[in-house]
Amino acid sequence: MNLQMMEERLQAFLPNPSVYRPFKAVFHMETPISLAHPWINGDALISVPLLRSLLGDEFYNLPTKLPLPMDELLKLPLKRSHGVYHASASIFDTDKLFLNTFYKRFDTENVDTFVKSKKNKIIRGQGFFKDCMVRTPYKPCKEVTFYFNGDMALCKKLLEAIPSLGKDRAKGFGIVNRVEVTAEATDKSLFDGDVCMRPIPFKAMKYRGIPEHTMQLTYKIPYWARNKATMCCVPGARILFSEVEACFHES
Repeated sequence: MNLQMMEERLQAFLPNPSVYRPFKAVFHMETPISLAHPWINGDALISVPLLRSLLGDEFYNLPTKLPLPMDELLKLPLKRSHGVYHASASIFDTDKLFLNTFYKRFDTENVDTFVKSKKNKIIRGQGFFKDCMVRTPYKPCKEVTFYFNGDMALCKKLLEAIPSLGKDRAKGFGIVNRVEVTAEATDKSLFDGDVCMRPIPFKAMKYRGIPEHTMQLTYKIPYWARNKATMCCVPGARILFSEVEACFHES
């Protein structure tokens, strides 16, 4: 399957906005979550199993250095206002944070099984066999909560297909026991009272002044594409609504 066929398959997926409703997803964890970022973005969490279901094994052939414009090609089954999906960042049930240290070292025990190179040596200071020490933070949480507004039935199916969260999953971190999805009376995916629930760009709101709780962040998939970062309110930041001239409204 070439890139054009991938794009056509993604564009052919059309969610049904008539069934959108607020809901909550709670991941019950078996092991701690290893993190490379302070939070996990809910819309990114939905996009991975959705891409796998639409592309099959071709999901693993998606380009990485020059990513496809996923925000334009793929419409997630979530409500969207001003270009921002109604999907909160992760809410952990603990503030505790620990560091884990991993050591990577070349094993000389079976070195005779390698095909001998012209130089007849293994370089351990750089490249694939480089020795290193990696320290990664992890949270010993039991539950991780997300708030959404979208197709609850489809999102439930996608979320239940996620076996683990966070990084270092191959090392046993972030294993999911089960996912509990329940309907909510109010939409808490963007704001819960005066608390910001996800990265929200300033251009989506009108302010009299720029508040202090800001950061250069990406707010749509793929989140690792830092060239699309802009000034955003960070998750967990309190918004002084007395300073807001016009807050979010349905688009």
